[in-house]
Amino acid sequence: MEKIIKVGLGIMIKDGNKILLGHRSKNKKDTGGIHEPDTWTIPGGKQEYNETVLEGAVREVKEETNLDVSDLEIFSVSDDIASDRHFVTIHIIANKYDGELKVMEPTKEDEWKWFDLNNLPDNLYSPTKHFIDKYLNAKNINNK
Repeated sequence: MEKIIKVGLGIMIKDGNKILLGHRSKNKKDTGGIHEPDTWTIPGGKQEYNETVLEGAVREVKEETNLDVSDLEIFSVSDDIASDRHFVTIHIIANKYDGELKVMEPTKEDEWKWFDLNNLPDNLYSPTKHFIDKYLNAKNINNK
């Protein structure tokens, strides 16, 4: 096993108090990330060589959802470590989007759906849960 740290990108696309989540297919092969089938995840993937973090975010969202995102901000960074993988994941917020939402990679996600931040599914992909928890905690701190 090659022991290298990879850069992951997680993009929270916001629409008011809703965010876009994709359902990770139950019976599909591991897609190269932390393997947790039958969970809900934000769009994202790995940064490619010779692209900026934000260019990677735009590309990943387009590849997975067909949406064009803009007004991007880097929110936080986390270590996502599994027994056989280590990702440094950069959490990015997309405040604007345009286009027609589609399932572009049916071998990875079988559905995209908008969820209210106050009514999220229980089975969140662990890196997505880390991001959402940090976001909600920061939002609560700023609202006090």
